[in-house]
Amino acid sequence: MFVQRRLSSSITRVIGWNFKNIRSKNDSLEVTFEEDGKPSKLIMPLAWLRDHCTSKTHYHYPTNQRKSNCTDLMNLSRIEGSDKISMDQNQKSLIIDWIDGHRSVFEIGDVVGKGRKKKGEKMDGVLKLWDSKTLGGVPRIEKSNLSLQSFSENLVKYGVVIIDGIEGTAEATEKLCQSLVPVHDTFFGQFWVFSNSATQDEPAYEDTAYGNEEIGPHTDGTYFNQTPGIQVFHCLTPANVGGDTVVVDSFHCAQILKNKHPEHFETLCNTKIAHHYLEGLRLAARSKVFNPYDRAPYSCLSSSESSASGAIKFYEAYQEFSRICHDHLNALTVSLRPGSVIFIDNFRVLHSRTAFQGYRKMCGCYLSRDNFMAKARPFFDGNVKEFL
Repeated sequence: MFVQRRLSSSITRVIGWNFKNIRSKNDSLEVTFEEDGKPSKLIMPLAWLRDHCTSKTHYHYPTNQRKSNCTDLMNLSRIEGSDKISMDQNQKSLIIDWIDGHRSVFEIGDVVGKGRKKKGEKMDGVLKLWDSKTLGGVPRIEKSNLSLQSFSENLVKYGVVIIDGIEGTAEATEKLCQSLVPVHDTFFGQFWVFSNSATQDEPAYEDTAYGNEEIGPHTDGTYFNQTPGIQVFHCLTPANVGGDTVVVDSFHCAQILKNKHPEHFETLCNTKIAHHYLEGLRLAARSKVFNPYDRAPYSCLSSSESSASGAIKFYEAYQEFSRICHDHLNALTVSLRPGSVIFIDNFRVLHSRTAFQGYRKMCGCYLSRDNFMAKARPFFDGNVKEFL
């Protein structure tokens, strides 16, 4: 049986409570408590308290799942008189007798830990935003020193990591990936071997990845409703000239945009862009991501001047962000060689490729971001886990 984890042990006692009329009569409690030796308070809606009741009537402990379906939540989240609320003898728990006769006992430290709003700065020190100067080079791990912890910490912190010392074959690459994170399958297949010269064993799709021209910074799979989370590349046969991989921290670029042009930042945050893939399957999806190449037609034309104005604002913002992402000062260039496998957080780090001459053979796959984050969370402390 699972045991519920207490989320806030620094709270020593409940000091008091009183009703607060937020929406209607007596619909919230203002609870005052002592935390780290100092008084503090939170306003807790009665509906929220009822929803978080963990009695065996409303909570299934073996699976850590609610039993309530919320169909009558607001009607049941009522109390007939202040005498229906009390505190235990240790002043650490609130006891509420609801209108339907059900009793809930709330350990205040557990309730505060679950419900208090999280602050964005809790990820500071976990994610390290970077450019070519601050990072200098893509983090690397030798296979002999590889552990799930070292892999997870680097990929979460920087959004990109290279594992060196891998046999220069597709089989060894696939085995490495499967040992770390489950594969994210798509219509491209679970694992691919591809080049700029299609053969029966290396089919080519109508995609610039299978050519030799330059490709600018972008994220993959923007036309999928379930965008792949982690991109993997291993260069089995380098090109005679060129073919370098370039990576860019889009979070760093977004921070630059926010600082210099906050209005552009807000525009891109609030605009979903359609993307599509037209070969055979004709996939399409809408998202707030950066892939100039797979963008679908922007359906914004109408008789409204405000619609035209909004489109212009979008293009101004998109252009500025694109300029930041293409700035070489924000990029790291890697000449991938057999034996070095690069892992890229496809939700954060943009990747691109320089033009090349000659034959170039690659292998790789997508990995499941959800499965990766589930494995990575135990290596991080406290509330950081909730942001991964």
